[in-house]
Amino acid sequence: MNDSLQMKPRSVFLGGIILEGALVIIAILLSYWRDGAPLLNPIRFDLEGLGLGIAATLPMVAYFAFSLSRFGRNIVAFKKIYKLLREILSRAIIEMPTWQIAVLGMSAGIGEECLFRGALQPLVEGWTSPLNAILITGFIFGLLHALTPTYFILATAISIYLGFLANYTDNLLPPIIAHGLYDIVGFLLLRNLFIGESAPPAVPTASPGDADEDAGDEENLATEEPAAENGREEGAEEEDRQP
Repeated sequence: MNDSLQMKPRSVFLGGIILEGALVIIAILLSYWRDGAPLLNPIRFDLEGLGLGIAATLPMVAYFAFSLSRFGRNIVAFKKIYKLLREILSRAIIEMPTWQIAVLGMSAGIGEECLFRGALQPLVEGWTSPLNAILITGFIFGLLHALTPTYFILATAISIYLGFLANYTDNLLPPIIAHGLYDIVGFLLLRNLFIGESAPPAVPTASPGDADEDAGDEENLATEEPAAENGREEGAEEEDRQP
C-alpha cells in the first residue's frame, strides 16, 4: 500500500464538511438566481419521505456489499476501485470515530443532493424534458466522481436512480436520506475490511494435546540418553577386560 497517498482523518472529515457546505451554498445561489427560492426542488420533512429514503438505500447497499465481497473483489473492475479507495482512505476511515463517519456520510447526502437534485436537475428540466434532465444531471455527477471508468458508470447509475427518486416523490428528502445512509454504510463496510487487512496475522498456538506430545517426546529423549551413555560405558569396560 502506498502510504504517501493516505489522507489524514482530520483532513477527510473537515474537508468533507467544508466541501458539502459549499455545495449547499452553490445550490441555494442557483435556485435564487433561477426562481428566487432556496431550492428549486424543496425538502419536505414527513414520514413518507423518510421511509422512502430508507427503502431506497437497500438496493445501493446491496450492490456495494457485493462489490466488497470476496467474489466481488476478484472482479477486475471492482478490485481496482477497492485498491484505490484503500490506498487513499484506509487510514482515515480506520482512525475516524463512528460519529464522524455518520456526520460525513450524511453531509454528503445533504450537500450533493441539494446541488444535483435540488437545483441542477430542476434547472436543466426547465430547458428539456424531465427524463433528459435526470440523465444529464446523472452524467455530470458521474464525471465528478470518475475515479475509474467503472466508478464513473456506477456513480452515473446511482445518480440517475436518485434523480428518478426525486422526480417521483417531488421531495428532496428521500434522495438525501438514501444518499446519506448509503455513504455511511459504505464507509463502515470499508472500515471493517481495512481493519481486517491491517491486523497482524494470528500466531498459531499449541493445543493441550500438542503440549502433552512434546512433553512425552522430551521425557523419552531424557530416558534414552542415559541408556545410550550406559551402553557406551559397558562397551568400554568390555574392551578393557579383553587381553
